[in-house]
Amino acid sequence: MARGANPAPATGDAELDRLHGELSQAHVIPTWVFAPAIIGAAPAAGYRPHLWKWRRMHELLMRAGELVTPERGAERRSIDHVNPDLVAHNATSHTLATAFQLVRPGETAPAHRHTAGAVRFAARSRGGDVFTTVQGEKLVMERFDLVLTPKWMWHEHENRTGHDIIWLDALDYPFVNLMRASFFEPHDEDRRHARRPSGYTGRRIGPVRPAGWDPYPEEAPLVRYGWAETRAALEGLRGEAGSPHDGVILEYVNPFTSGPTLPTMSCRVQLLREDEHTGCHRETASTIYYAMQGGGFTIVDGVRFDWGEGDVLVIPPWAWHEHASTGGEAYLFSVTDKPILDTFGYYREEAGAHQQVTESFAETG
Repeated sequence: MARGANPAPATGDAELDRLHGELSQAHVIPTWVFAPAIIGAAPAAGYRPHLWKWRRMHELLMRAGELVTPERGAERRSIDHVNPDLVAHNATSHTLATAFQLVRPGETAPAHRHTAGAVRFAARSRGGDVFTTVQGEKLVMERFDLVLTPKWMWHEHENRTGHDIIWLDALDYPFVNLMRASFFEPHDEDRRHARRPSGYTGRRIGPVRPAGWDPYPEEAPLVRYGWAETRAALEGLRGEAGSPHDGVILEYVNPFTSGPTLPTMSCRVQLLREDEHTGCHRETASTIYYAMQGGGFTIVDGVRFDWGEGDVLVIPPWAWHEHASTGGEAYLFSVTDKPILDTFGYYREEAGAHQQVTESFAETG
């Protein structure tokens, strides 16, 4: 089948239209026609914000809990948040994807590794002996703890308690797939992990570290950020002005470099104080929010998204947005692709005036 480049629209000039047709067949295009599509005057995300309500997600996940087991073949029992405008990519934003994963009492999700980096934020956990094992190191997952799975590291999940655990997964596989760099490998069950003692990483990443010992064996530390310590840090800042656009906000940093959580993802947690309404801004990064506690709303390009505990909201790049708490204070966890933009010098932010609400998001599905 003959193929060509995108044809230029007809101009009414027979000779020019003939030239455009021949250019298309030669797999080239006239820049004088396609310049706006090649280099935009401003970022065009190509997808809209979307909100996933916890009530519906939990119902579907519990049904999956009765029908699907995390054994070989399935690997994980999780449901991904697919933006209606990104169905072809199974993605939440153009670079990131989130999902809710369920591990039931007594279950083990088998070990594997992949190019995509991942983080796990424990949405529903009563604590106890429930953990992710990364490179042989056991990382406990209590409610609102954040656990990292850096790229190409072996990891498995196990629940030895009598209750379910649900966490929010965030991965950069849409970006990895865009780069055509995705690899996946299941673990050989005959080859056991080299187990590390409990607290192995924790004893090596603090302000004082073993002197003269062998260097840390991985390119990124296997970090568990405990919610108790994180919340205490937030509480210590609640009396300060905070960010004009995000309230009191903290970034989970790499303890070795003080850089982003992972090379492609920055994780944050923020406190919106009672009746706080932030300023409006937009940025070239995309961000996915998980509502931890409390309720509020976010206005994105004039559309109001009302969220409550457990809801997930994605904001595309260069979309005006502002947050507000309602009925008390609210806590939000978020993951953003800002580190990718920072790496190439593409990050840009702009402040604006408060928006007029033109419509409210209507839940579907």
